[in-house]
Amino acid sequence: MSEPADLAHAVLLRVAEFVRALPADQLAALADGTAKLAVVDKRPAPRAAAAATTSGVDAERVRADLAAIGDRAAGARYLADLRLTVAKLRALAKELGIAVPSKAKKADIEQDILQWTVGRRLDSAAISRPSAARS
Repeated sequence: MSEPADLAHAVLLRVAEFVRALPADQLAALADGTAKLAVVDKRPAPRAAAAATTSGVDAERVRADLAAIGDRAAGARYLADLRLTVAKLRALAKELGIAVPSKAKKADIEQDILQWTVGRRLDSAAISRPSAARS
């Protein structure tokens, strides 16, 4: 069905099905020219898809800032202040090299980022701290 005439026929059949289902007032508006039909491409725009794949923040700056933060609560406030959407948080995690589950919610992604940037460092410091001498 790559011939222009065949494509035109298929399109006209779809338009006829659509128009047949319209209410009388919308048909009248089409007939008198106060309304019009429009073609709406249902495919996602390439630009929108590209924008969703980046966090929009400097991942290395975020990594450095989180490394300088001394506790998880302050790190959580820092991430919250970035006001990133779930998609942008997911992209930030990817840019930081942190894997997150595909069905993770915003809070889960934030916790994963915190764990792998602030939490692991704090855990490591606590484990490597010498114990208090017993008397």
